[in-house]
Amino acid sequence: MNILWITTDHQQWRTIAGRSACRMPNLQRLIDRGLLFHRPYAPMSVCCPVRAMWASGAWPWHNGVYTQVHSAPSISRDMWPGVVGYADRLRDAGYRTGFVGKWHASQVRPPFHFGFDEVAYPRSCPGALPPGKAFRPEPALPADLPPMRYTPVRQFRWPGSEPFDMWGHNEGPVERLGTHRLAAAACELLAEFAAAHRPWHLAVHFPEPHDAYRPHVRFLEGYDPAEMPVPASFHDDFAGKPGMHRRESETWGHFDERDVRQGTAYYFAYCTQIDDAVGRILDALDATGQTDDTLIAFCCDHGDLVGAHHMWIKSWMPYEEDWLMPMFLAGPGVPAGGVTDHLVQTHDLPHTFCELAGAEPLPHPDGRSLLPLLAEPARDDWEDAVLCACYGCEFFVTMRMVITPRYKLVANGFDYDELYDLANDPDEMHNLIRDPAHAAALSELRAKLYELMARFGDPYGDRPAEGLPGAGRLSRYGGPRYWPRK
Repeated sequence: MNILWITTDHQQWRTIAGRSACRMPNLQRLIDRGLLFHRPYAPMSVCCPVRAMWASGAWPWHNGVYTQVHSAPSISRDMWPGVVGYADRLRDAGYRTGFVGKWHASQVRPPFHFGFDEVAYPRSCPGALPPGKAFRPEPALPADLPPMRYTPVRQFRWPGSEPFDMWGHNEGPVERLGTHRLAAAACELLAEFAAAHRPWHLAVHFPEPHDAYRPHVRFLEGYDPAEMPVPASFHDDFAGKPGMHRRESETWGHFDERDVRQGTAYYFAYCTQIDDAVGRILDALDATGQTDDTLIAFCCDHGDLVGAHHMWIKSWMPYEEDWLMPMFLAGPGVPAGGVTDHLVQTHDLPHTFCELAGAEPLPHPDGRSLLPLLAEPARDDWEDAVLCACYGCEFFVTMRMVITPRYKLVANGFDYDELYDLANDPDEMHNLIRDPAHAAALSELRAKLYELMARFGDPYGDRPAEGLPGAGRLSRYGGPRYWPRK
């Protein structure tokens, strides 16, 4: 079958499936005929490492991208030579492959180098083009189309920075919006692929609702800031938590509940704007007559705190607003209206696509195919424990997390660890790492952490993967220096 993968950037879990006041009706029509994942997690918490994992299905120690590839203090600018992309596998299996929108997985090589035949509306796609390849021209706009007008509303200022926009709004023809320009490019490519009478894969990556939140005024209608919620964690005092939590919060300066309510209104409106653009893509797919032959996947790279714990955007913070993702699958063979509570991760999707296409598996089994959950969403043999990793963003830190249905253990290489009871403390206000009542659970989680790190060859684990320094032997220089095994 065909595979359409739609993603966003900075989108919270609560924005879909009626979990909040955010309206995304086009995504909802897919959810209604698909499988909704209730506990999907990002494997990492910033754009570039996640997107490199999407492209390769592999952890950073297998693909080479640990932090942001475009910033001055970046650890690396590109994935390592020889990294195989999931699109390589699909193309080898006979698929025509296309990429639209935000790349951000390499600052050196664009998607052509990782298995994509066509690239349209490229964003964050610098680097050398292979011989004979070119980005597709952007869809034309009428010459007499009026310009877009942007009005900034709220600015923030970090210590040492100039003021920067956090939210504002656009006025003018919606055809000029980046979301809708991207959708137009996707529709053109989709129609071309559908006419070729061979299976196709199209990856459509929206850069929104990344800050600054800049919705069109049309989509702000119905979002009254006075009616927007304020997260229960907004007044977190960070007692018993790593000191960098408080410091990160303080970098945002003073803002109050009115700011959170207004920012949330703009954020939700930005999500609704994306949904409108997605609707155009779905209509274009319907027009090809191939909707019933197409698997549609949706997810986001990571979340956005939107005022939770008195912070904005993403970072190395371990909170659910940043790591718990919106994600679902819809299409042939997917149980309509289904929901699964099993823990999954967004980089499971490239492995799923390869199995679905009958393609050769990816070299590193760092994710798992989700096809067993499509067959049986409530199956009882699914391992409900996931590993998450973080090396920071522009400032480097080392963190690992293991998440189970009830608990989250945060292993910090820069401060004391954290333990949250997600069932009884969903806002993650109380660090239980020193609570004797949770000592047994903590011991089990630490053992699971090392089990998962060993499985994936994590260099901070007991035995790194073959080919990495120290492979095959215990080392006192890795995670065990700070993270007890039990």
